[in-house]
Amino acid sequence: MKEYPASAIRNICLIGHGASGKTSLGESMLFTMKAIDRMGTIDEGTTHSDYMKDEIEQQRSISASLLTAEFKDHKFNVLDTPGFSDFIGEVKGALHVSDFALTVVHGVSGVEVVTEQVWEFAAEEQIPRGFFVNQLDKENANFDTVLADLEETFTNTVAIQYAINPGPGFNSVLNILTMKKLSIVDGKLQSEEIPADMQDKAQELREKLVERAAEADDDLIEKFFDAGELSQEEIERGLKKGILEGTLHPVLCGAATQRVGVTGILDFLATYGPSPVDMPNEIAKHSKSGEDVELTCDPSGKTALLIYKTTTEAHVGEMSYFRVYSGTVRSGDELQNVNEEAGEKVNQMYWALGKQRNSVDHVGPGDMGILVKLRDTYTGNSLCDPSQPILLDPPKFPEPIIRAAVISKGSGDEDKISSGLHTLHKADPTFSVVHDTELGQIILSGQGDAHLAYILSRLKERYGVEADLVEPKIPYRETIRSSAEAEGKHKKQSGGRGQFGVAFIRLEPLPRGEGYEYVDAIVGGSIPRQFIPAVDKGIQETLPKGVIAGYPVVDVRATVFDGKFHPVDSDEFSFKIAGSVGFREAFRKCKTTILEPIYDVEVKIPQESMGDVMGDISGRRGKVANMDSEGKWQVIRAKIPLAELYKYANTLRSLTSGRGLYRRKFSHYEEVPGDIQQKLVEEYEARRAEA
Repeated sequence: MKEYPASAIRNICLIGHGASGKTSLGESMLFTMKAIDRMGTIDEGTTHSDYMKDEIEQQRSISASLLTAEFKDHKFNVLDTPGFSDFIGEVKGALHVSDFALTVVHGVSGVEVVTEQVWEFAAEEQIPRGFFVNQLDKENANFDTVLADLEETFTNTVAIQYAINPGPGFNSVLNILTMKKLSIVDGKLQSEEIPADMQDKAQELREKLVERAAEADDDLIEKFFDAGELSQEEIERGLKKGILEGTLHPVLCGAATQRVGVTGILDFLATYGPSPVDMPNEIAKHSKSGEDVELTCDPSGKTALLIYKTTTEAHVGEMSYFRVYSGTVRSGDELQNVNEEAGEKVNQMYWALGKQRNSVDHVGPGDMGILVKLRDTYTGNSLCDPSQPILLDPPKFPEPIIRAAVISKGSGDEDKISSGLHTLHKADPTFSVVHDTELGQIILSGQGDAHLAYILSRLKERYGVEADLVEPKIPYRETIRSSAEAEGKHKKQSGGRGQFGVAFIRLEPLPRGEGYEYVDAIVGGSIPRQFIPAVDKGIQETLPKGVIAGYPVVDVRATVFDGKFHPVDSDEFSFKIAGSVGFREAFRKCKTTILEPIYDVEVKIPQESMGDVMGDISGRRGKVANMDSEGKWQVIRAKIPLAELYKYANTLRSLTSGRGLYRRKFSHYEEVPGDIQQKLVEEYEARRAEA
């Protein structure tokens, strides 16, 4: 592959709902660009972007793949992303390094929930966006309906192409820019004049396009108002500016598997798609001074690149996918990983065609590639010239929405599992792993059941350990709702010096979230000053163990107000035990309650699923805070106990035919209902009896 300047590079991210045909479009683009001589299919597991074992078996994208090819003196880096919400983090990473987001929409289903979700992600990244209405060769495909759906859901959309004969046999589109009919006949692209019966429709769309192009530029809008028309050159100028500034979102169409409209996409992106040079300069932070550093697409500048994705393959090892923002990275370069404060030597570099990789000796600004076998570099890390240590903004990955406990299938593998998951997390920040000492479990949190299953698959593949997922314990808390006093006494005599200490403890409830407070109210020396901290220590050692159900105690004030001591037998240990005993006795005299974690949950669903979802939330002891409409979607915000959220993502998908999304965030602790508290106490007492 020849060398391309940044102005001739197109970094395109394919986003959209699952089954909209992103992978097939990527495959068709490669074939059209003559990068491959045969199109693979998802059914056969032969596409270039879905090459991992899990992707082939499940027939869906799990990872964002990089596809690099040449077309009409341009270099295309196409990122094919998953459309399943469990792997939405891959979309975030790919969008962060792209210059244009091509949203693929199903020609029958139209706008779906993930369509809007990934569109919002692209908007957050402030990159130009457009649409490709795909699969117009399917039964019941209707371009007019989908176009109306796009116009209703998203602002600033404008048709660049129009499907002439959607449905089985579909092979022709109108190009509104050139006012030509483009058809695929016997596998070849043909251009001809627009048929007479389509002239009115073409003219109507042309007028809308001209108007939208004019609105993108102040000078053009003035001329348009004065003359009522624009030249072809002015239309193209306004179109390019509108796309770049996000005031115009083009809509193209076709059928990827039939290659209809694919040449049109490539031509359009080569001409109107933004290059790295067109995009705003990246602003990095100097790691030492904290000052902003503006990076330009200068091949001779100081090297700065971002690792947006990390993965591992057998026989290859660690692979770090990157984009260069300044300078040129070359084989043999010594770079600095600013995040890890470690040096990295660049050895092998590749450009990619999915699994197929081709060696290169340098990669310039605005371009992408893969580095192999870096020692300490992971997703989100910045590599740069050591003389200019800077930090590039990493992708902002979504918070995990489900949690499960990991248990080993083999004895003694717990440490291996924990360390393996921590290493995998560095490559995939969309999940988290915590060895929760309070719960005594390894807690794995991620984007959905399929995501967690994939992580365990990677764990087995890379580290040779197998694990299962089980329902995690809930981090309940114990507290009090009233005050009480009690005597804590420790007395032991067994020949020689004995042990003696008495502490009177008063407990009072504190406001929620205040934790623990210790008050020394001893007067008159009833407990010597040197032993008063020991009473506090005894109480603090009791707090994590709980009193009524074995859960940590929170939000209490403990006051030591009296006591007794022996001049010979009293010591620090005796008063530590006295403090613990007094605390437990006083706690049992209080009105006690168990607290449970409550989460803020936001659910986005189609209108027709409202009744079922609301009923399910109620059945989970949820309290709805408010409901809003966002286009054709309903958004429910509720507070739901964590104990009721296990596998909620599965239930929501079932209730909404796979169209519902949700996210959650910890809100606060509140009291559990009496029947649940009684059950938790009984379970605790049964465990103690068995022990």
